[in-house]
Amino acid sequence: MSNNRNQKAKFLGWYFNTSLVWRVLIALILGAIVGTVAGPKIIVIEPFGTLMLKLLQLVILPLIFFAIVVGVGGTPASKMGRISWKIMSYYLLTTLCAAAFGLILGYIFKPGLGANIMGTANVEIVASEAPSVGNILVNMVPNNAVAAFAGGNYLQVLIFGLLVGLAISVLSDSTNERVKETVKVFMDFCEGGSEIMYKITKGVLEYTPVGIFALISVLFATQGFEVIGSLGKLIAACYIGYILQILVVYGGLLTLFKMSYKKFIMNIRNVMLMAFATRSSNSVLPVTISTCEERLGISRTVAGFTLPLGAQVNMDGEAYYQIISVMFVANAIGIELTFTNQILMILAVTLGSIGTAGIAGSGPVVLMAVLGMVGLPAEPGSAAAAAFALILGIDVILDMGRTTTNVTGDAVGTTIVAKTEDMMDYSKWDNYKKVKAENV
Repeated sequence: MSNNRNQKAKFLGWYFNTSLVWRVLIALILGAIVGTVAGPKIIVIEPFGTLMLKLLQLVILPLIFFAIVVGVGGTPASKMGRISWKIMSYYLLTTLCAAAFGLILGYIFKPGLGANIMGTANVEIVASEAPSVGNILVNMVPNNAVAAFAGGNYLQVLIFGLLVGLAISVLSDSTNERVKETVKVFMDFCEGGSEIMYKITKGVLEYTPVGIFALISVLFATQGFEVIGSLGKLIAACYIGYILQILVVYGGLLTLFKMSYKKFIMNIRNVMLMAFATRSSNSVLPVTISTCEERLGISRTVAGFTLPLGAQVNMDGEAYYQIISVMFVANAIGIELTFTNQILMILAVTLGSIGTAGIAGSGPVVLMAVLGMVGLPAEPGSAAAAAFALILGIDVILDMGRTTTNVTGDAVGTTIVAKTEDMMDYSKWDNYKKVKAENV
């Protein structure tokens, strides 16, 4: 039996002894090459990519619940209130910056100008109404906790976990010894559940390079490089915005709080690569939480709360996409946006991102709503619908960048909050050097 294990370890040693970051990067490159060369017949491997996403989705909800219960339950309520205020202020500030910079980039690049798109009866688009602030707030609270888990509603599970954690925090100081002991038993159960979910997550991560290879292969086999060149200005403007947000806004904030931007990026680069490949903030959430704790030394109390919240409400990449895409539609059909519409657009994108689910492909739904708000409804057969259909054609390319930006922003905010609350182990920030040395 021992010899069999040794042979297996030797056979797979090249895989497991290689850093996950390099495995993911190699999977991305090989996937693009194989997909382009092999063509549509490579679609047969798509189930391997779907399996990866299902495995990640499998651990998300229990991981969120246990992480929040343990984090909040072991923290005084007053301190948790400060964490909430800080992270929401950060999310609002960075999204406003993204929306404003997106507007500037739209004026510089003028995407869609001269396209002269006309309406077409063959375009069938289902319009989406923007959710009201009241509906967003009401829908955050689950009618049934079990239904929230069964329905995969991340934000509702987060809220339920927060309530349970707060109750534990309060009851832990109860003068009734029976209540205090019972609550401690439940807290121990949740801590055990949290450790189990982290262990499962680490196992799932070993498979992710295979899944990413499958997803990227299928993407390039079906979309090809042609899709990148069809709407070059729109893609360029969005990606310059994403890079601007990651380098200037996030880099500036980390520098302002006296933290090494280089070390931060080096430690979360695996998260960024996975976000780029999966196009889903929620799917990569277990990886983000684990990385922030193990590589950045952030307390699980902070990461377990701010990261799931950020996956739902922090959409900086989405802001660039929405603003620049609206300007593309307006330019393409020859309509000039008024100053009032531009301000409305910024506010709509900033507030509307709260209702955007952190899943792949959700951006166009919100874009439909924003177009309607600024007087450019993408009704079937209209020129706006035709321009919107063009954006849908390259949404996969845009989504990869905006998800990477969203996830990076979540990690930056979590890092800043953890430092200001003195809930960070700085010794782990040099982990990337250890990983590099091990791979030499």
